[in-house]
Amino acid sequence: LESLRADVSQRLDLPISDEPVHLYLFDTKERYDAFAARQFPGFPSRRAFFVATDTTLSVFAVWQDRIAEDLRHETTHGYVHAVLPTIPLWLDEGIAEFFELPRSEQGVHAAHVAHLSGRLLEGTWRPDLDRMEALASAGDLSQDHYAEAWCWTHWLLETTPERRRLLQDYLADLRRDDRTAPLSARLRHAEGATADLSAGLRTHLESLVPPPK
Repeated sequence: LESLRADVSQRLDLPISDEPVHLYLFDTKERYDAFAARQFPGFPSRRAFFVATDTTLSVFAVWQDRIAEDLRHETTHGYVHAVLPTIPLWLDEGIAEFFELPRSEQGVHAAHVAHLSGRLLEGTWRPDLDRMEALASAGDLSQDHYAEAWCWTHWLLETTPERRRLLQDYLADLRRDDRTAPLSARLRHAEGATADLSAGLRTHLESLVPPPK
């Protein structure tokens, strides 16, 4: 988690804050569920969750087989919110999904690749950044949303230096003014008025699908 702080800062070109992220680990699911229901009754059920207040950044999690993934995900929220209190929900989750992976995966979330590519084949999903930007409540997020948020983030960070810089500049502008132009508008300007962002993301996703064995 200490090295993750530097990774997040470097990849997103964000400053490193010395504000601590407090981790609360529960030894049983029963104790964790009881605490979450008592202290945060409106929160959706999760194995772990992040809470930001005016004074503290906190992660609550139950110790289980996927604890490393969960702590990387939720602590990434903490590192981002320490320097960027306001960030669109989809991008907040996309960044956390990107950094929840071990370094060896280089940001490629195999489970999300499999899920989205399967939905594409079924014809039951298509990427839509405007739809993602309209999301306002964590309780409304489905597996599709988490996977698509990761895919947009991976496309921005891993395809070209220009897209990575565009994301970094957007985050820098958000730090100064949370009413800055949305990322979709910047992408359409940068990619060209006739560019089909959804088609670009589909092509990127297809490039990540492993070849059949």
